[in-house]
Amino acid sequence: MSIDPVTQILEDPRFAGQPVTWEVTPADYDHVRHAWLTHVAAEERLFAPYSDDEWRQQMETMLSVFSQNCVMEIVPTGDCWHGHDGADAFYQAFIPSFSGMQWVPQALVIGPQGVLDVVNMSGTLTRPFAGLTAVGETVHLQWVIAFPWLPDEGLFRGETIYAIRPLTALEIAAMSAGPA
Repeated sequence: MSIDPVTQILEDPRFAGQPVTWEVTPADYDHVRHAWLTHVAAEERLFAPYSDDEWRQQMETMLSVFSQNCVMEIVPTGDCWHGHDGADAFYQAFIPSFSGMQWVPQALVIGPQGVLDVVNMSGTLTRPFAGLTAVGETVHLQWVIAFPWLPDEGLFRGETIYAIRPLTALEIAAMSAGPA
């Protein structure tokens, strides 16, 4: 009789306590989804003009879903910000760097490991950010962002931006056309 390969993997000590062996309930999934939606709703409010009070209120909401020792990282540039103060500094660098920012979701994966978000973004670059230097120009970019989940804390470990690439002319046209 052969051993079930799934059982064999799940019993392998290399995977003990790792995402592949986590037990996941619908409530766990809902918690991850709710945390991400809470973050995104607050973040998008800062894409429009905001006051200092609005900034503080939305940052408090956004940071409520991140661990105290969260890390915000832009992998292609090596830029990193640590902790809630670092996350605030990341957003103070990121959000004012673009005016007229628009995010159009392309793919979203929500699971026990966290969230993987792929979005197409357009906006006018108002100051250099993440290696982008064409200040005053409208940029059209695709971002691939992971929000790793810490199940023991019920919070995200931060954001890891894996890619920021220019959109092709076809992608820009599709973004401008709106939903099909």
